[in-house]
Amino acid sequence: GALPDVHRPGTSPSSDSMAPPPPSQETPAAPRSYPPGSLTSMPSSHAANWFAATMILFIYYRRSVWFMLPAAIVVGFSRIYNGVHYPSDVLVGAILGAGYAAAGVWTLNALWQWAGQKWFPLWWTALPSLMAPPRRTESGEDEELPQEDSAPHATVDQHWLRLGYIWIAACLLGRLAYIASKTIQLSQDEAYQWLWSKHLALSYYSKPPLIAYTQFLGTSLWGDTPFGIRFFAPVIAAVLSLVLLRLFVREVNARAGFFLLLIISATPLMSAGGVLMTIDPLSVLFWTAAMLAGWRAVQPDAPTQPWLWVGLWMGLGFLSKYTELFQLLCWAVFFFLWPPARKHLRRPGPYLALLVNLVCALPVLIWNAQHEWITVSHVADIAGAHSAWKPTLKYLGEFLGAEL
Repeated sequence: GALPDVHRPGTSPSSDSMAPPPPSQETPAAPRSYPPGSLTSMPSSHAANWFAATMILFIYYRRSVWFMLPAAIVVGFSRIYNGVHYPSDVLVGAILGAGYAAAGVWTLNALWQWAGQKWFPLWWTALPSLMAPPRRTESGEDEELPQEDSAPHATVDQHWLRLGYIWIAACLLGRLAYIASKTIQLSQDEAYQWLWSKHLALSYYSKPPLIAYTQFLGTSLWGDTPFGIRFFAPVIAAVLSLVLLRLFVREVNARAGFFLLLIISATPLMSAGGVLMTIDPLSVLFWTAAMLAGWRAVQPDAPTQPWLWVGLWMGLGFLSKYTELFQLLCWAVFFFLWPPARKHLRRPGPYLALLVNLVCALPVLIWNAQHEWITVSHVADIAGAHSAWKPTLKYLGEFLGAEL
């Protein structure tokens, strides 16, 4: 097709052509391995990223300049060779990348000087500056870390707990900023369930009602926007992380809890659930809450109250996703495998939990009774309940691959 108009010296540029396009758009004969872009090319992000990495490594390991700087230069040259950037784009990108890398390291170090001494005194004593790594003794060993008695009002466990809180807050703010940026469009499920939120009911054809109520609340706060629809996904992820961190602080230690948060953040489906508002974040939240409440309920001297929470969380889980019913099967397996918990079956707690669970399920049951049990028919069709079941390994590979 025809190349777009390009501003030439002596002509009057329009408002949208002040910055030059990539050279691959301007010169048909330029070597090009990429299709013509639609955006201007200043600066080169490739050059910025590589010179930023070069600067950071240089600050902490000076000898890295001998292999990082040539690599960054070659990457910058490749932008020009491929015809996607002018030399000035690469030069500006290199200056900006190195500049914001140095500024970032300096800013983090200044933040550590202020917050480290206040919130992490033991770690700050061992590493007072992020610009200077721990010194080695004459024997070649690292200096000993300070003991807790050097900061009598702080413990290592408190340090890990505070770091966990900071991580949760950073993930929450980062995810909120990401969904506010409108980087990705709504998924089909999100858009479909948003329509439900405009017509609130006791239940719906294929899903329980809680997703509609959640999206209704989010859009009531922030409007009918992707941010309003997805607002509670990062919030749910933060609540889930906080609950698990506190559990590990109580049952194991804060360090293990912090690394559990990192594992959750690195798990693809958990990360997706932190930005996409479907039924799954709600399901995972209430399943986990019921599991943790159940762990407290089965302790030898536990009162009846935790069982009521088990019933409530499982009920809300059922109102989020029908597969929550499998948690009842999990309880059966648990009681079978752990004999000490069976004495609770002679107490009212588990049966009160079932009663609360049933009360929570009433909206779905009432709606289906009014609509000829259409959800039951729908789920049965999906499960193939109307055809004879035959044992087969046909889908085993597909299932294991999907789970992997």
